[in-house]
Amino acid sequence: MSERESTYRCDACGETRRGLPAGRGLLLFPRGDEVVREEPPLCDKCALAINLTALHRFVEEEEEG
Repeated sequence: MSERESTYRCDACGETRRGLPAGRGLLLFPRGDEVVREEPPLCDKCALAINLTALHRFVEEEEEG
């Protein structure tokens, strides 16, 4: 890292971390005629947990038909 390491706050757990985020969320907000898109940073633990949860739900839906 550089002399001035970057920090971020994980949007899921709120923990402040050094370095680059392990992942990013995707939030979409309808505002009138447009859609506002936000990609908040996620730490490695939260990014993995959210990813695995989404994968599990996808597999469950596929099995249900």
